[in-house]
Amino acid sequence: MADVIGIGASVYDTLMLSAAFPQEDSKLQATQTMIQGGGPCATALVAASRLGVSTEYLGTMGDDTYGQYMLQDFAKYGVETRRVVLKPGCTSFHSFVLLNTARSTRTCVWNKGTLPAPMPVEIDLDAIAQAKVLHLDGHHLEAAIHAARFARAHGVKVSLDAGGTYPGIERLLPFVDFLIASEEFARKLTAQSDAETAAAMLRAQYKPQVLAVTQGSRGCLLWQDGGLRRIPAFPVDVVDSCGAGDVFHGAFVAGYLRGCGDFAACAEFASAVSAMKCTHFGARDGVPSYEDAQAFLRQHKSLQV
Repeated sequence: MADVIGIGASVYDTLMLSAAFPQEDSKLQATQTMIQGGGPCATALVAASRLGVSTEYLGTMGDDTYGQYMLQDFAKYGVETRRVVLKPGCTSFHSFVLLNTARSTRTCVWNKGTLPAPMPVEIDLDAIAQAKVLHLDGHHLEAAIHAARFARAHGVKVSLDAGGTYPGIERLLPFVDFLIASEEFARKLTAQSDAETAAAMLRAQYKPQVLAVTQGSRGCLLWQDGGLRRIPAFPVDVVDSCGAGDVFHGAFVAGYLRGCGDFAACAEFASAVSAMKCTHFGARDGVPSYEDAQAFLRQHKSLQV
């Protein structure tokens, strides 16, 4: 059985690398193209798997070309999919992402497709009961709440990539143990103008075991010992930041399960893995091994002394 079970978005991505962004009604030559699986939950599972943790994706997928590719991509990275429910005749979620190397920006055009969200009855609760962590991303909310409530009752930690304030997301938060939110999410949900105040409010209202607010290149704020501690981002030569946040979440869970130390150490480990990923094109191929990530940490800590 898998140590980490994931329920959330899985996406077929076409990435194109370019030195500029095209003007309307024009042509622009790309320098590199990649097709890959994506999605916050799905990429987090891939990251955890590459870091040596067993993972499994639960949910629905179309039997179209996009869905078949995503299943193959999961298999490539060792993510179990035998409980995925295939929906005949449905179009899976897919997107086109243009990465501008000159400005380090990304532009995404996505198509939700026709694939229905998994229903609570389609979630295999036995798989969750035997896992150590349930990882969610806010998508497929009814199934996520059903699964999180079950996980909490059976002593399985619930991790949430709180990247977007989807309608009704506050119904899920009481069941979350590891709440790692984007600054945008934290500020919007609490109607606060600064991340520190927003984090304090989230902590007070939902009382997760772990609370962190990610801030991109500024690292993240981690609630520890009654206050906020900053976990800095590691400076690297960024090639592609697409998926960096998803990888951070998967690496945090992997660090927790592999005994990296306290939650601050897990966040530092996740920051290192995310930074290393950004030095490669694509959200998944650049995720390092556990050993390489630890070596990266040791090297950068020695430079800080």
